[in-house]
Amino acid sequence: MPITGLKAQEIFENHPTRFTKKEKHALRKTLRAELLRMGYAEGEITEIDASGTNLLVGDPRAEYMFTAHYDTPGRTGWMLRTASLWGQTGANVFLILLICLLGFAIPLGGASLFPEASASQLFWSGELSILTVLVVMLLSMTIKNKNNRNDNTSGVLSLLSLAEKVAADGEMRKKCCFVFFDNEEWGLLGSGGFAKHCRKNGIDLSRTKVINFDCVGYGDVLTFARTRSSEVADSLAEAFREAGQQPVSKRSAMIFLSDHANFKNAVMVSYTRKSRVGLLYLPLIHTARDALCDIEKINRLTEDVFRFAKEGRF
Repeated sequence: MPITGLKAQEIFENHPTRFTKKEKHALRKTLRAELLRMGYAEGEITEIDASGTNLLVGDPRAEYMFTAHYDTPGRTGWMLRTASLWGQTGANVFLILLICLLGFAIPLGGASLFPEASASQLFWSGELSILTVLVVMLLSMTIKNKNNRNDNTSGVLSLLSLAEKVAADGEMRKKCCFVFFDNEEWGLLGSGGFAKHCRKNGIDLSRTKVINFDCVGYGDVLTFARTRSSEVADSLAEAFREAGQQPVSKRSAMIFLSDHANFKNAVMVSYTRKSRVGLLYLPLIHTARDALCDIEKINRLTEDVFRFAKEGRF
């Protein structure tokens, strides 16, 4: 069954942010109720407290693990304002260069304006300017972003769509599990804690095919990204190409740093846009303008992923 616009609207309106513990708990309660309605048993739905509260559905030893983070970010979109010009990686590089430039320019400017200033005073003025920018960056992370439909309500809706399809298919139900990760926005803490929890409990995830949905509600370039060599990333991209689509497959840590990075055989699925110079970026994320999410796009994507998994294409 596809995810309906009504169900999506319910989450958009009732759970626009999942930033505080209370907000996260409320969403998990809604997700649990929806999963029970689909036919999953209480015993199949587990909360794993490991660097956040991760919601696991099914057996993590399954062949396929579909994942998405459910927490939402702070107001850090200003750091990526230049992404539409030269891509996400370019925006990150620009920000780093700008901070470094401040560290050099302020002491040099101070030397010309205040020739009596000592070298030590000029040095610390540059250090203080860098520290100020870093403090602003950290503070912006603590102010919750009010709209998060693409990042990452779209991923949550993708898992619900897939979970309903899997629930109705006895064969696939044995092969699939789902994990809604917490604290992705704070450095992939939830997925890192979950991976550590599995290792500690003797659960081998080295052969598990991890498909992570992050920012799939807006954009026009279907993108498969990995942080290391990944068979599932290559085979999933090939399945889409054979179906007549033109996905972009790439290896990158700077633009696509998401929960898939904590697993050996994993891929991040997203929709991106091309910047003015042709480089990829994730549009509108971490800003109040993240208010767009194409439900039909999500339904088409999850229908294809489910079909390819059932056919053993990846």
